[in-house]
Amino acid sequence: MSPAALRPWLWPSAAAALFGALWAAGRTVYWGDLTYIHYPWRALAAQELAVGRPPLWNPYVYLGMPLAGQMQGAAWYPGTVPFYLFGFETSLALYLAVHFGLAGLLAYLWLRRVGLGGPAALGGAAVYAGCGLLASRVVFLNHLSTLALLPGLLLFARHPWLIGLTAALAFLSGYPLMLAGGAAAAFLLTWALGRTRPRVADWAAGAALALALCALLLLPAIELAAGSHRGAGMPLSEILEFALEPRDLPGFIAPWLAPAGVDAATQWWRACWFGLAASLAGAFGFARLGPRARWFLAAYALAALALALGASNPLSRWLWETLPPLKLVRDPGNMTYLLLPAAALVVAAGLDRRRYGGALAALIAAELLVYGLLSQPTAPRPFFTDAGPLARTLQRELRGERYLLSPKALEWTRGRGATAEEAAVDLKRRFYGLTNVPFRVASATGFGEPLVPQPNYAVMDFLYTRSSMEAAAAFLPWVGARLLLTGEPYPEGSLRYLGRALWHGYASRAHVGGAFWLPEDEGSRIPADLNVELPSLDRALPVRLYRSAAWVRAQGNTPEGWLYLAEPRTAGWEARLDGAVIATEPAFGAFQKLRVPEGDWTLDLRYRPGSWRIGLLITALAVLASAAYWYNRARKSHPAA
Repeated sequence: MSPAALRPWLWPSAAAALFGALWAAGRTVYWGDLTYIHYPWRALAAQELAVGRPPLWNPYVYLGMPLAGQMQGAAWYPGTVPFYLFGFETSLALYLAVHFGLAGLLAYLWLRRVGLGGPAALGGAAVYAGCGLLASRVVFLNHLSTLALLPGLLLFARHPWLIGLTAALAFLSGYPLMLAGGAAAAFLLTWALGRTRPRVADWAAGAALALALCALLLLPAIELAAGSHRGAGMPLSEILEFALEPRDLPGFIAPWLAPAGVDAATQWWRACWFGLAASLAGAFGFARLGPRARWFLAAYALAALALALGASNPLSRWLWETLPPLKLVRDPGNMTYLLLPAAALVVAAGLDRRRYGGALAALIAAELLVYGLLSQPTAPRPFFTDAGPLARTLQRELRGERYLLSPKALEWTRGRGATAEEAAVDLKRRFYGLTNVPFRVASATGFGEPLVPQPNYAVMDFLYTRSSMEAAAAFLPWVGARLLLTGEPYPEGSLRYLGRALWHGYASRAHVGGAFWLPEDEGSRIPADLNVELPSLDRALPVRLYRSAAWVRAQGNTPEGWLYLAEPRTAGWEARLDGAVIATEPAFGAFQKLRVPEGDWTLDLRYRPGSWRIGLLITALAVLASAAYWYNRARKSHPAA
């Protein structure tokens, strides 16, 4: 095979070698959201599939919430398959190698498609796949996978089916908002700079195919978003939280040029470097472009920077306050990803037909590799599976019920470790974020899910705004929580002290489990909405409750009365009392109650979201139609002899 034929595979090979060496050395990246959010998302989906259940419901956070519409966990993305087959650390190394390699490969093929030489395309691909924007995303698996696929939209800009397939994969990979911005950028860049302009009809057809292919996630996601605590949008203060400032702009050249330096692990939105060598090549490339291309790219880059600067200047703030699509977007610093294809293009143009273009491309890649290796801390491979004493204690004490963690746990802290790794271990063991999920320990609260059903979020907010621990303790039976965990000890009152396992643990003296029977007069007084006036539990009878992810069964032998269930009354659940479908009534904001007859009875709740079943059918039909199209096309291209 000729050297030219090997060029497209140089960057994928380098990514495989880098992450393979890290894995072989017994190390793994671990910092930030990778530990607290992405690991739990993938661990839960893998656990559900391992026992033969589709990942539809998450019973472990926010009192229980839909998993079928959880977009950022990428449960249905083909790239997630390694997490279903191997341990998390091994799967993570594979995932990172594949997506960094894919980013470089697709960027290289696109740059070759627009007419740039092989060495120049390698340099541009190194910028796309090796710059700080991707190096800082190793802890955001959904960002990384979406960015890795976006060059495919530039490469396949005139092929509707491939546009649709690429867009569907990017949507399933976990960050739809980044896909939307990247698709708009790809269309604009191809329209303004391409030799042949893309056709609107092709992109419309590709978008329709993408929507059909990812319907099994799209429809449940729309349902979840509409009923979430962010369904009406986010306040501007939350939207603009992580943004660049003008003083950060030198950091686009190299991290050491930023006035305060750049810690990519903790300041990911500021990790925007393209490298000194790439910046010089880009300046030459920009000068070599025609006037029309220069004007367009300058305007495009200024627009992207104006978005990334958030509220740091009047123009940027006005954009975020005025443009309707931005009401759905968080973190202006994220918008720097829009610069990736433009940067790769001008760098490749600067290297094209240069005598030492290949050597310069290697220099660019080497510089970026050094920055990338220094950007993220690593830990020993067993980091993620280390449970810690709190997980083991709660697995033993809760018996399938929930705990309520003090709101102080939601405050970011470095923990008590002397090093970053020890601090991260400390936070993980204390169940910061969603780290309770892999250990199948259910919480009445949570931190980290972007979309949470509004009733569930309101209950958490209600509990966290009580005036004292005693005041919150009164509601433990009503949220199905056996234990309350606090950072500081309190005098015993209505709670019984159990000791300390990282947190101080207290049990409710009035505990009756996640389901209980009440007589007619008291059951009818259970409020539909959040209310501090609750019926007495003096005559409450605990009811046997069985849980298994998306299935709950309650069985009792009681007088006629009311059954209260501390299970979310979320769309998609079907209730059957002794086999007959019934409608439950709302109770205490997020939960449900129903009348039960005298004697033996059985209540079954199953989560069977119609949105997911309809979406699955649409996706299956789209896959079959696509397969039939390509089969017929292949037969016409290669008729039988």
